[in-house]
Amino acid sequence: MFTVTELELDAVASLSASIHLTFFGISFGALVAFAIVLATVSPNDPVIHAMFVALLWVSALMTLYFGIRGINDYITARRKLNEIKSEPSVN
Repeated sequence: MFTVTELELDAVASLSASIHLTFFGISFGALVAFAIVLATVSPNDPVIHAMFVALLWVSALMTLYFGIRGINDYITARRKLNEIKSEPSVN
């Protein structure tokens, strides 16, 4: 049996339920969609083209941000889980 604090449980629980990874998936999907639109369609209106380029950059920034935060959450949770596992068990 292991003794675990509330903070340690929260860290381990965040391993599978990171909201950052969810938003990473959404923003990455948007990035791919806007890239496909810009690669396949050439809009005649320069305003529409500029809008899609801006949306591409915004989704790229969001993908980068949420990807870094998701990886950070994952590493923190794995580190905390390894700390819990390395503690001597209480019998």
